[in-house]
Amino acid sequence: MRDEGFRKHLKNKGKKDTVIERNIRTVEGFQSYLKQEKNCDLSNVSKEDVNLYVEKIEKKGKSAKGFLYVLMNYFRYIGDQDLFSHSVQLREDRTSKTRKIFPLKNLLGIDPVIVDKLGSIGITNVEQMLVHGKSKEQRKQLATSLVIPEEAILEPVNLSDLTRLGYVKRKLSRLYYDAGIHSPIRIAEFEADELYKYFKAYVEDSGWDGMVPNKKDLENNIKSARKLKEIVEY
Repeated sequence: MRDEGFRKHLKNKGKKDTVIERNIRTVEGFQSYLKQEKNCDLSNVSKEDVNLYVEKIEKKGKSAKGFLYVLMNYFRYIGDQDLFSHSVQLREDRTSKTRKIFPLKNLLGIDPVIVDKLGSIGITNVEQMLVHGKSKEQRKQLATSLVIPEEAILEPVNLSDLTRLGYVKRKLSRLYYDAGIHSPIRIAEFEADELYKYFKAYVEDSGWDGMVPNKKDLENNIKSARKLKEIVEY
């Protein structure tokens, strides 16, 4: 394994020293397995080798998501897109099984009456909200059947859309929404410095109860937003 090159790559990505060393140890452990069990090394590793090592980890009752995340870092570093994509898919398969879907009632600032009315027809989380409220016609039908304004449907739809960014959940989704940024597509239009200044001005003018997100988090939000397709119809 190209230890020093990989270490430098992680350092350039802003990883902490403890995280870097954990990545190095994990890849070295995989390399030892390949040598002992498969008589090969990282220069000729296959998808099947990755699959078998994941099975080995999981048979011990442990999660393989951390290992797969490290492999994603390593295969990205060496430029092996095929193995990188394979590691991403394996990790996503495992993440989707354990991911807790965010409930509408936990969104900040939502009228509990609206949450209860949506819940009465089985819409209780952000994924269901996007399935049943992403189009104008769907929102119109919901508003009619629940006897509430269409705007009251669009608000939880927008907040649910923002949670697709991953780490944007309760408070940050509300900050984006209240600041007038209602979708990932809108977020994707910003650069991190620009978005930071935008939020700083909003927080100062509005008296928002909270801190301005740091630039690194905003940068990650923007990267996530640029990977998402627009799904809400306006």
